[in-house]
Amino acid sequence: MRMKDETKKQAITKAVIRLINEVGFANISMSKIAKTTGISAATLYVYYENKEDMFRKIYMDVKRAMIQACSREICPCQSVEQSIRQLCGNLLCYMRQHTDEFLFLEQSCNSPLKTEEMMEEIERYSRGIVEVFQRGIEQGILKQASPMLLIGFCFFPIQQIFKEWRKEKSMLPKIDFDLVFQMCWDAIKR
Repeated sequence: MRMKDETKKQAITKAVIRLINEVGFANISMSKIAKTTGISAATLYVYYENKEDMFRKIYMDVKRAMIQACSREICPCQSVEQSIRQLCGNLLCYMRQHTDEFLFLEQSCNSPLKTEEMMEEIERYSRGIVEVFQRGIEQGILKQASPMLLIGFCFFPIQQIFKEWRKEKSMLPKIDFDLVFQMCWDAIKR
C-alpha cells in the first residue's frame, strides 16, 4: 500500500473544490481531477475509493473546518448575545478567508451524495453552536423555537448577503456587517 502524502491530499482537495465550484460535481471525473492536480489518476485511488467517496470526505473535512472556525473563541462565560455575535463574526471571517470552500459547501449542501452518517457527524460537530442557542432559549433571551431555526435566522442572511456582496455587479456594493449581525440578533431575540 502506498503512503499518503498530505501535500498531495491538499492539492487534490483544492482541485476538487475549484472544479466543483466551476463545473459542478456531475461534470468532473477522476481523470480531470488528476490532470488538474498534476498527479496520476491511480494516485487518487490511494486517497479515495471513488469520486463519491472523495466528495464525501472532502465535504466533511471542509464542513468540520467551517464549524470549528465558527466556534472559535466561544465560551460559556460569554453572554448569549456575545456568543451569537462572535459566531456570526466568525462565519463572516471564514467566508472571507475561505470563499472557495464556503461556495463548495453551498453548492454541496443539497447533494444526494450526503449520507445519514454524514448528517449525524455534522450534528455532533455543531453541538457547541446549538448549545449557545439552547442556552438562550432556556434563559428566555431567545424566541421559543428550535435552535436550528434560530441558527438559520442568523447564518442564512449573512451567507446570502455575503454571496451577493462579493459579486462583481452587486446590488449591495457596501455592507455594514455589524448592522447585518444586529438585524440577525433582532430576528431571534425575545
